[in-house]
Amino acid sequence: MIRRRRLAILGACAAFALVVLPVGGIALAYWGGTGNGTGTSATGDVVPVTLTVGTPPANLRPGATAHVVLTATNTNDTAVRINSLSLDTASGTGGFAVDAGHSSCNVAVLSFSTQTNGGSGWTIPARVGLVNGSLGITLPNAIGMSTSAANACQGATFTVYLVSA
Repeated sequence: MIRRRRLAILGACAAFALVVLPVGGIALAYWGGTGNGTGTSATGDVVPVTLTVGTPPANLRPGATAHVVLTATNTNDTAVRINSLSLDTASGTGGFAVDAGHSSCNVAVLSFSTQTNGGSGWTIPARVGLVNGSLGITLPNAIGMSTSAANACQGATFTVYLVSA
């Protein structure tokens, strides 16, 4: 009887050793050890956001301001932040252009106020799969026309060239 009991105890110890010791060895291998080495990583290139014209919600007239409406399109796999939108004075004539039917309208009567979305800027969503991220942006009262605008500007369509920062 003692012999059976001793065999049962030895059997339990052997089973314990077969189950617990390999697990302990795995834990030791996972947590312990030393080593060294190097690794590298690179960042991708960010493609600039594209700004396209939308439909203005109001007509511009002498002595008044109007909204500038546009869409920002992002082809990157990550969201892109625009802190501000300002007039690109290197494009067009001082940052503006007028349609061909109103070429005698002097765009010098136009002005643009740099926009920051109240200091919050804009975050253009990332591309998801084959669908580019986009964000409709309205710049309230961003464009102005002076009271010295000529009659030649009536009915004109203006292009406002913008640059983001």
